[in-house]
Amino acid sequence: MQITIFGATGSVGRLLIDEAVKQGHTVVAVSRHAHVGSANTAVQWVSVDYENVSSIVTALTGSDAAIVSLGDYDVVTPTENIALALKRAAVHRIELLTGFGTSPESRRQLGIGMRAVMTGMHPMLRTKERQDKIIRNAGLDFTIVQPPTLTDGPATHAYRYGDYSNKSINGHISRADLAEFMITNLTNHRYEQESVYIQD
Repeated sequence: MQITIFGATGSVGRLLIDEAVKQGHTVVAVSRHAHVGSANTAVQWVSVDYENVSSIVTALTGSDAAIVSLGDYDVVTPTENIALALKRAAVHRIELLTGFGTSPESRRQLGIGMRAVMTGMHPMLRTKERQDKIIRNAGLDFTIVQPPTLTDGPATHAYRYGDYSNKSINGHISRADLAEFMITNLTNHRYEQESVYIQD
Protein backbone atom coordinates (compact mmCIF):
# COMPACT_ATOMS: atom_id res chain seq x y z
CA MET A 1 0.00 0.00 0.00
CA GLN A 2 1.17 3.54 -0.68
CA ILE A 3 0.43 5.99 2.14
CA THR A 4 0.65 9.78 1.93
CA ILE A 5 1.61 11.16 5.35
CA PHE A 6 0.87 14.83 5.98
CA GLY A 7 3.00 16.31 8.75
CA ALA A 8 5.84 13.91 8.01
CA THR A 9 8.54 15.98 9.72
CA GLY A 10 6.67 16.15 13.03
CA SER A 11 7.46 14.12 16.13
CA VAL A 12 4.83 11.51 15.22
CA GLY A 13 5.18 11.82 11.45
CA ARG A 14 8.78 10.62 11.43
CA LEU A 15 7.80 7.50 13.36
CA LEU A 16 4.81 6.89 11.10
CA ILE A 17 7.17 6.83 8.13
CA ASP A 18 9.49 4.33 9.83
CA GLU A 19 6.60 2.10 10.89
CA ALA A 20 4.95 2.17 7.44
CA VAL A 21 8.20 1.11 5.76
CA LYS A 22 8.76 -1.55 8.44
CA GLN A 23 5.34 -2.99 7.63
CA GLY A 24 6.15 -3.13 3.92
CA HIS A 25 4.42 0.00 2.61
CA THR A 26 5.70 2.82 0.47
CA VAL A 27 5.33 6.40 1.71
CA VAL A 28 4.84 9.84 0.23
CA ALA A 29 6.15 12.02 3.04
CA VAL A 30 4.65 15.52 2.94
CA SER A 31 5.93 18.69 4.58
CA ARG A 32 5.34 22.41 4.15
CA HIS A 33 8.94 23.03 3.14
CA ALA A 34 11.45 21.24 0.94
CA HIS A 35 13.05 18.34 2.78
CA VAL A 36 16.16 16.38 1.93
CA GLY A 37 15.05 12.76 2.01
CA SER A 38 17.04 9.68 2.83
CA ALA A 39 18.30 7.12 0.36
CA ASN A 40 15.37 4.85 1.24
CA THR A 41 13.57 4.20 -2.05
CA ALA A 42 10.35 3.36 -0.17
CA VAL A 43 9.98 7.02 0.87
CA GLN A 44 9.35 9.91 -1.49
CA TRP A 45 9.54 13.41 0.03
CA VAL A 46 7.36 16.18 -1.37
CA SER A 47 6.50 19.70 -0.21
CA VAL A 48 3.01 21.14 -0.53
CA ASP A 49 1.27 24.47 -0.18
CA TYR A 50 -1.66 23.72 2.10
CA GLU A 51 -3.48 26.73 0.65
CA ASN A 52 -3.35 25.10 -2.80
CA VAL A 53 -5.60 22.06 -3.26
CA SER A 54 -3.93 21.09 -6.54
CA SER A 55 -0.59 20.89 -4.73
CA ILE A 56 -2.10 18.46 -2.25
CA VAL A 57 -3.73 16.39 -5.00
CA THR A 58 -0.31 15.88 -6.56
CA ALA A 59 1.01 14.52 -3.27
CA LEU A 60 -1.91 12.06 -3.11
CA THR A 61 -1.68 10.77 -6.67
CA GLY A 62 -1.12 7.01 -6.68
CA SER A 63 -1.68 6.56 -2.95
CA ASP A 64 -4.19 4.20 -1.37
CA ALA A 65 -4.61 6.05 1.91
CA ALA A 66 -3.55 9.17 3.81
CA ILE A 67 -2.63 10.07 7.37
CA VAL A 68 -2.98 13.60 8.73
CA SER A 69 -0.64 14.38 11.64
CA LEU A 70 -0.39 18.17 11.62
CA GLY A 71 0.11 19.05 15.25
CA ASP A 72 -1.98 21.40 17.38
CA TYR A 73 -2.01 24.72 15.54
CA ASP A 74 -2.90 25.97 12.07
CA VAL A 75 -4.74 22.77 11.20
CA VAL A 76 -8.22 23.85 10.09
CA THR A 77 -7.56 25.21 6.58
CA PRO A 78 -4.97 22.52 5.76
CA THR A 79 -7.43 19.82 6.84
CA GLU A 80 -10.24 21.35 4.78
CA ASN A 81 -8.01 21.39 1.72
CA ILE A 82 -6.69 17.88 2.32
CA ALA A 83 -10.30 16.63 2.47
CA LEU A 84 -11.06 18.33 -0.87
CA ALA A 85 -7.87 16.94 -2.39
CA LEU A 86 -8.64 13.42 -1.22
CA LYS A 87 -11.92 13.50 -3.12
CA ARG A 88 -10.29 14.88 -6.25
CA ALA A 89 -7.57 12.26 -6.10
CA ALA A 90 -10.13 9.48 -5.41
CA VAL A 91 -8.31 8.48 -2.21
CA HIS A 92 -11.02 7.52 0.26
CA ARG A 93 -9.21 6.10 3.30
CA ILE A 94 -7.83 8.55 5.88
CA GLU A 95 -6.59 8.50 9.45
CA LEU A 96 -6.62 11.73 11.41
CA LEU A 97 -4.45 12.11 14.49
CA THR A 98 -6.14 14.56 16.80
CA GLY A 99 -6.40 14.72 20.60
CA PHE A 100 -8.22 13.19 23.53
CA GLY A 101 -11.96 13.92 23.53
CA THR A 102 -11.98 16.26 20.55
CA SER A 103 -15.56 15.73 19.44
CA PRO A 104 -19.01 15.36 21.03
CA GLU A 105 -19.27 11.93 19.41
CA SER A 106 -16.05 10.68 20.95
CA ARG A 107 -16.77 12.20 24.37
CA ARG A 108 -19.83 9.94 24.60
CA GLN A 109 -17.39 7.01 24.84
CA LEU A 110 -16.05 8.39 28.14
CA GLY A 111 -17.25 7.78 31.65
CA ILE A 112 -19.32 10.43 33.40
CA GLY A 113 -16.41 11.85 35.39
CA MET A 114 -14.10 12.15 32.40
CA ARG A 115 -16.90 13.70 30.29
CA ALA A 116 -17.23 16.39 32.96
CA VAL A 117 -13.47 17.04 32.85
CA MET A 118 -13.51 17.33 29.06
CA THR A 119 -16.53 19.63 29.09
CA GLY A 120 -14.59 21.98 31.34
CA MET A 121 -11.69 21.94 28.88
CA HIS A 122 -13.87 22.49 25.80
CA PRO A 123 -12.57 25.98 24.86
CA MET A 124 -9.07 24.50 24.56
CA LEU A 125 -10.35 21.86 22.15
CA ARG A 126 -12.15 24.07 19.64
CA THR A 127 -9.53 23.96 16.87
CA LYS A 128 -9.18 20.19 17.12
CA GLU A 129 -12.95 19.79 17.29
CA ARG A 130 -13.28 21.74 14.03
CA GLN A 131 -10.64 19.53 12.43
CA ASP A 132 -12.46 16.42 13.64
CA LYS A 133 -15.77 17.68 12.22
CA ILE A 134 -14.22 18.42 8.80
CA ILE A 135 -13.10 14.82 8.41
CA ARG A 136 -16.33 13.33 9.79
CA ASN A 137 -18.40 15.32 7.30
CA ALA A 138 -16.15 14.92 4.24
CA GLY A 139 -17.70 11.70 2.94
CA LEU A 140 -14.43 9.80 3.44
CA ASP A 141 -13.61 6.45 5.00
CA PHE A 142 -12.05 7.80 8.19
CA THR A 143 -10.56 6.78 11.50
CA ILE A 144 -9.91 9.52 14.06
CA VAL A 145 -7.21 8.53 16.55
CA GLN A 146 -7.33 10.20 19.97
CA PRO A 147 -4.39 9.73 22.32
CA PRO A 148 -3.77 11.55 25.60
CA THR A 149 -0.24 12.79 26.45
CA LEU A 150 2.47 11.55 24.07
CA THR A 151 5.89 10.48 25.32
CA ASP A 152 9.23 9.77 23.67
CA GLY A 153 9.64 6.36 25.20
CA PRO A 154 10.33 3.23 23.16
CA ALA A 155 7.63 1.05 21.66
CA THR A 156 6.21 -1.32 24.26
CA HIS A 157 3.69 -3.05 21.96
CA ALA A 158 1.44 -3.11 25.05
CA TYR A 159 -1.29 -0.52 24.92
CA ARG A 160 -5.05 -0.28 25.11
CA TYR A 161 -7.33 1.01 22.38
CA GLY A 162 -10.96 1.00 21.40
CA ASP A 163 -13.47 -0.22 23.97
CA TYR A 164 -11.37 -0.26 27.14
CA SER A 165 -12.31 0.98 30.61
CA ASN A 166 -11.07 4.07 32.45
CA LYS A 167 -10.19 6.16 29.43
CA SER A 168 -8.42 9.22 30.80
CA ILE A 169 -6.77 12.37 29.51
CA ASN A 170 -4.23 11.76 32.28
CA GLY A 171 -2.95 8.67 30.47
CA HIS A 172 0.11 8.41 28.25
CA ILE A 173 1.32 6.57 25.18
CA SER A 174 4.67 6.62 23.44
CA ARG A 175 4.80 8.08 19.95
CA ALA A 176 6.35 4.81 18.80
CA ASP A 177 3.39 2.77 20.05
CA LEU A 178 0.99 5.29 18.56
CA ALA A 179 2.68 4.99 15.15
CA GLU A 180 2.55 1.19 15.34
CA PHE A 181 -1.17 1.28 16.09
CA MET A 182 -1.98 3.79 13.34
CA ILE A 183 -0.18 1.94 10.55
CA THR A 184 -1.58 -1.42 11.67
CA ASN A 185 -5.08 0.02 11.94
CA LEU A 186 -4.83 1.51 8.46
CA THR A 187 -3.53 -1.73 7.00
CA ASN A 188 -6.22 -3.87 8.62
CA HIS A 189 -9.09 -1.45 7.91
CA ARG A 190 -10.19 -1.34 11.53
CA TYR A 191 -12.26 1.37 13.20
CA GLU A 192 -13.69 2.71 9.96
CA GLN A 193 -16.10 5.64 10.41
CA GLU A 194 -15.11 5.79 14.08
CA SER A 195 -12.99 7.66 16.54
CA VAL A 196 -10.75 5.48 18.68
CA TYR A 197 -9.00 6.18 21.97
CA ILE A 198 -5.58 4.73 22.71
CA GLN A 199 -3.30 4.83 25.76
CA ASP A 200 -0.88 2.72 27.77
